[in-house]
Amino acid sequence: MPNCHEMKRGEIYYCEECGIELKVMKECKNTEKPAEECECHPGHDPCTFSCCGSELKKK
Repeated sequence: MPNCHEMKRGEIYYCEECGIELKVMKECKNTEKPAEECECHPGHDPCTFSCCGSELKKK
């Protein structure tokens, strides 16, 4: 599943079920650190994104 640490500016992610598309406009502020050290949510995994119960796919 795509997470905030992996998603890069300009990439487009979409839902195979409903067709919605999301374009990354700004990257996670912690991309220079390893994903396990992402500080977006201390003690938790980086943010993940899904739609209609399934993971978003990268276009």
